[in-house]
Amino acid sequence: MSLITKMILLISMLMLPVIYLFIHTNRQSIDLVKSQIDFANANRLEHFLKEIEDTLEQFSGYSGIILSDPDFAEFAGGSVPENRYEFAELLQRAERKLRLFSSATRWVNRINLYFPQSRIAVSSDRPPKYDEISLASRLNPEWRLRPVVVNGIAARAFTRYFVNPYSGYADLNNASTVIEIELMEDNVIEKLDSFKSKGINDPFLVASTGEVVLNATSDEETANRLIGAANLTNRSGDVAYSTIKLDGKQIRVYMLRSEILDMTFVDYVPLEDILAPVTQAQRQFILTAALLILLGIAVAIILYFNVQVPIRLLTRGVEKLKDGHFSVRVRSRTGPDFERLVGRFNEMAAQIQHLVEKVYREEIRSKEAVMKQLQSQINPHFLYNSMAYIISMVNMNRLSQAVNMGHELSNYFRYTTRNSEMETTLGKELAFVQTYLSIMEDQLQKISHTIDLPEAMLECRIPRLLIQPLVENAIVHGLEEKLERGHISIIGITDGEWRQLRVEDDGVGLSANALQLLRLRLSLQDPDGGSFGLWNVKWRLHYQFGEGSDMTVSSVESQGFTVQLRWKERPEETAYGNGGPT
Repeated sequence: MSLITKMILLISMLMLPVIYLFIHTNRQSIDLVKSQIDFANANRLEHFLKEIEDTLEQFSGYSGIILSDPDFAEFAGGSVPENRYEFAELLQRAERKLRLFSSATRWVNRINLYFPQSRIAVSSDRPPKYDEISLASRLNPEWRLRPVVVNGIAARAFTRYFVNPYSGYADLNNASTVIEIELMEDNVIEKLDSFKSKGINDPFLVASTGEVVLNATSDEETANRLIGAANLTNRSGDVAYSTIKLDGKQIRVYMLRSEILDMTFVDYVPLEDILAPVTQAQRQFILTAALLILLGIAVAIILYFNVQVPIRLLTRGVEKLKDGHFSVRVRSRTGPDFERLVGRFNEMAAQIQHLVEKVYREEIRSKEAVMKQLQSQINPHFLYNSMAYIISMVNMNRLSQAVNMGHELSNYFRYTTRNSEMETTLGKELAFVQTYLSIMEDQLQKISHTIDLPEAMLECRIPRLLIQPLVENAIVHGLEEKLERGHISIIGITDGEWRQLRVEDDGVGLSANALQLLRLRLSLQDPDGGSFGLWNVKWRLHYQFGEGSDMTVSSVESQGFTVQLRWKERPEETAYGNGGPT
């Protein structure tokens, strides 16, 4: 199977779960949008009806206040003043009180009082004519929508009658007071308009008897069709939901029954309007997915001819170069990026033979430089003290001690001047360090030491003369200046692939400022004043083991000094000193 086929299959496999997730997510989004809108509309319907019913209950409460008023009681008892002036004054007080009740709310209303015993009618508006027959036919203890005349204009109002006593509903002659409260239909229409302004819906009210209250901008034809299609007049209970189809469009209908009004509050909205954002996102995704697939195929083709083909040619060239065919050259007509890469490859191939020959020459020079560097590390002061110690022992006829010192010096210089190996094992390095410590203990007579390493570390390969400078630093700068006896500890720790080696002394240590200055000099690749022992060790360790290897120093004044080496064991140890690369 070719690369281009694999890439096209990979793009298709990547797109399939994305498409599946989108379909699944889109379905869940639609269901979630529907449920959230249903919940929100249900709350709006309940809040709307509650506002209307609370207002109706407020007016219903006025009836009790009116019945307990003494002025109205005079009319109800039929004991009206015979004096015209007193009667007019009583009538004016009654009308003022009714107008006060009427103005207590923003709703346009009219309150009429009828007193059958006195055959008198009082109103918050123009006093109506007392018509016993008409009044008896209208009595109803429930709120009902009926036609009224206001200032000579026909209208409709939600009307309710309160009769005292209750038996007056059956026989008007038994009634002392009849209260007629009329709430104009325009109040509810205004509420419907306000409800509609907050969404994309079209609310209206429909009574069980068939009367309909529409908002000011309602589509009357659609409302009538919904009433017939959804059987809205027979709804009861909590908010009900229904989805019907009109003219090929699905419409979501919400219904809530009001027992006080004996009407059903209806609101509807086209589903396509509700789901418009989701539908738009779905179309955009389909278009985007199609474009991504086409772009993916185009990219696969471009990558094949502009990347895969040049890489294949370069791979073949590298394989030939590996086999020793240094004259190999790659010829490829590609874009400018790969042209530069091919050109650099050809230049590299032309230089490799020259570089290999140069490496062999540099190896010889390197061995000579290493020998000079190792020889330069011999401290003349150390050699002078050692020879002075031997002479002193001979003068005191302590020949065995002089001979021992001579053997130790011989071993010391044999190790330091050996130039055939650039690496050694940690065990051999520590044996050399013990020789050095024996010499210094004989000279100073106040130094002791301990070495504690796991056996597995003894075979680790490290650069030669890596540990001795640390021990020498501990003696010269830590223990020689100390009047009491001093001790040096060499401790090794293994942690997986990592190795740690600590050289600790209990000498005079460093102050905080001196320690900070030392750490700064160790971090520089070219320290002021030239290199020194600790700096050489740090950077030799870094060059040998690469990233992650490090040397850290710590000290407490008058309590000692610690140097810690940390490096990662190499999977394949290479002893360059054993002949080097050939």
